[in-house]
Amino acid sequence: MAKAHLFLCLENGHYAVSSDQEGSNLPGAACISGWRYIRGFDLEADAPLPFAANPEPVLRALRDNGYWVAGETGETHGTSQ
Repeated sequence: MAKAHLFLCLENGHYAVSSDQEGSNLPGAACISGWRYIRGFDLEADAPLPFAANPEPVLRALRDNGYWVAGETGETHGTSQ
């Protein structure tokens, strides 16, 4: 289990997940208007995410990069639950 932080880009509706609560490691080019913090959550491989996506690629991206942005891997962004 990893602590993760959910962000939303209001201009394009994409989600991002970061290991950093401030989101300082999120790429600015992916959201020119800036990422909006939504909430923290526990990220687990077998638990649903607070948006529609497979947790496995999110976990891998957090481990490898410290963040995951919907759309960068070809996945569509989800809707909040």
